[in-house]
Amino acid sequence: MNHHRPLRTAIAQAVLLVAYGAAQAQTSTADDTAAPAPSLRQVDVVDSTAGAAATPARRAQSSSRLGLSVLETPRSVSVIDNALLEQQMATTERDVLRNASGVSTRSEYYGSYSQFSIRGLWANNTFNFLRDGAKFVHLMDPPLFNIERVEVIKGPAALEFGQVAPGGLVNYVSKRPQAEPLRTVKIGAGSDGLRSAEFDLTGPLTADGALRYRLDGAASRGGSFVDGNTPHKQGIAGSLEWQLTPNTVWRAQAETQSADGTSTSGLAVPDPKNPRSADVLPVGAFYGEPWLNTDGHLRFYSTELQHRFSDQLEGRVHLSHNETFRNVNIVSPMGPVTNGRVTRGYWMAPGQKYKSDTALAELRAQLQIGAVKHTVLAGLDWRAIAGFYGARTTGNLGAIDLYNPVAGLVPPVASTAVGRLSSDARNTGVFVQDRLALGDFALLLGLRHDKFKDAYTVPVTDLSQTQPSAALSWEVRPGSMVYASYARSFQANSGTLIWGDRAAPPSEGKQLEVGWKQEWLNQRLLTTVSAFDLELTNAPATDPQHPGYSVLTARQRVKGVELELQGRITPGWTVTAQASFQDPKVLSDTTAGANVGNRVGLATRRTASLWTQYRLPQLPGLWIGGGLVHQGDKFTANDNRWRVPGYTVVDLAAGYQFAGGVRMQVNLKNAANRRYYLDGTTTAAGFGAVTPGQPRSVQVSLDYSF
Repeated sequence: MNHHRPLRTAIAQAVLLVAYGAAQAQTSTADDTAAPAPSLRQVDVVDSTAGAAATPARRAQSSSRLGLSVLETPRSVSVIDNALLEQQMATTERDVLRNASGVSTRSEYYGSYSQFSIRGLWANNTFNFLRDGAKFVHLMDPPLFNIERVEVIKGPAALEFGQVAPGGLVNYVSKRPQAEPLRTVKIGAGSDGLRSAEFDLTGPLTADGALRYRLDGAASRGGSFVDGNTPHKQGIAGSLEWQLTPNTVWRAQAETQSADGTSTSGLAVPDPKNPRSADVLPVGAFYGEPWLNTDGHLRFYSTELQHRFSDQLEGRVHLSHNETFRNVNIVSPMGPVTNGRVTRGYWMAPGQKYKSDTALAELRAQLQIGAVKHTVLAGLDWRAIAGFYGARTTGNLGAIDLYNPVAGLVPPVASTAVGRLSSDARNTGVFVQDRLALGDFALLLGLRHDKFKDAYTVPVTDLSQTQPSAALSWEVRPGSMVYASYARSFQANSGTLIWGDRAAPPSEGKQLEVGWKQEWLNQRLLTTVSAFDLELTNAPATDPQHPGYSVLTARQRVKGVELELQGRITPGWTVTAQASFQDPKVLSDTTAGANVGNRVGLATRRTASLWTQYRLPQLPGLWIGGGLVHQGDKFTANDNRWRVPGYTVVDLAAGYQFAGGVRMQVNLKNAANRRYYLDGTTTAAGFGAVTPGQPRSVQVSLDYSF
């Protein structure tokens, strides 16, 4: 089988687009009477703080391949821009996604990255994270220094993006070159020895501004409250944008990031039945070993060609490649506590490698048939993903004192196991969408067909799946829209075997959603209210009769309501707020009747967050801000035996814009020094460890733009 044919096809289409664009440009030049061609319309708006014109509802999303704005999109979408992340001094993915309704922290991976639930269901690390609209392997915290905004797409979105877990997708949108020159440098410091530096340079490379560049990077050291852990992170990114003709634009970027630090194991739990019993321990107590570290390297490359054939037809070809390399060495398992000492084991898997390639070709057309305006999208995408799992080794570290843990007494151990291939998959999809607009009403219909094959699994996973979607929207009046949508998705269960050595069919998701989007205050403020009924079926669970095999009996259903508010109340007062209420239930599990009616493991019933900024008119240049984040409790498994308590944390901030492009900002995080826990590991006896959240900390930054 030739896996490179779809990639060659996409490249050939890119060449054809360039040739066609050049021919069009020559034809226009030859015809002196022809009107000048309009510049190619870009799909996104860069900054929501540029003024009243760039209102939240009017922003188009790169996650909408139809080029729809947030207001026009008949489903719930959260857009988190860079300006908000700067106000909050976001340094982790948790800091980013706190601003999106329906998203909650699911689990922590020993200090290296976080996993999330969207609408109560796991956001799969292989299928549910995007970079500039292309699938991205999510096994490290993303490089926030090169992120312009984040889009969270709720519910099944298989039509645009192929197989996904049905809760939703997270799309990280890269910074792009700008026509106006701008140079910014920033330095920062904070609690726990945090030191950081960033730079961002952009502008034209030619006199006519047709060729533009962007170069940015960042480095940080420290910032962990865990004893003996001094994480390092550094990265750099560069991009070019070239307006080849008024109708043709080409973009390319490359990015690399690395991170390393000592693996954190969390706090031991003196009373395994009560996670809050860990409150008696110092929040930074370290129960690991300094040689048990986790480091990773991430590389991302992409190129895109976009061409407008006419005012009614445009095309795009996108190619991207991302690589993640990790060495994972962690303390696991940890606990229980016996006679004041904590038992510990180690788990090592160095040499993990994951590579993902994506090719996309699509055409978008505007048609008028009678009174109906059609926006039609047709395309083909292809993805290849290969994974190589590290040489896994386990062992015993011995017990350590609960109240006075001393690390460094156990000599380093080398991994002796052999790494192995974990996946070798190809996914090809063909899709078509048609948005039919008649007056104030719009009907969105879509169909997608996927072929998926994983050559690693035994037997080989080879399946085809067709998924429909439909949505109806009504613009009640300008700036006010109500909608109803139905969508389905699927996710291949690669490597999952059912008894008889049969490959498992895919898990499936389906959702019905209704909502209302409304602009207020002369388009400065947008509110969204959505209600949904989401179901995951055919999910694998452990086969109780045949160890090593699975049964496809797991079925989960989540009903919920989400509320969002974003924009400017007055020219100097901005607000972003969200609240989610959901009921995630287990409908069936491994054994008939087991866990039925329980809450889905690691899913919360409610989340909420608020962030507001106010510029004082009496003191030009000064702003104050603050907010809170709340996450409800969650159970560690579907059996609902062990519960991680919920929490609420308050943050404060202030900044001042000096003359001459100098800006200073101070953030106080967890201002009340609330003790809370993000995650916990459990056994049949109860909690072995809990992962504490960041205690009170201060961050200060100084940046200069010129």
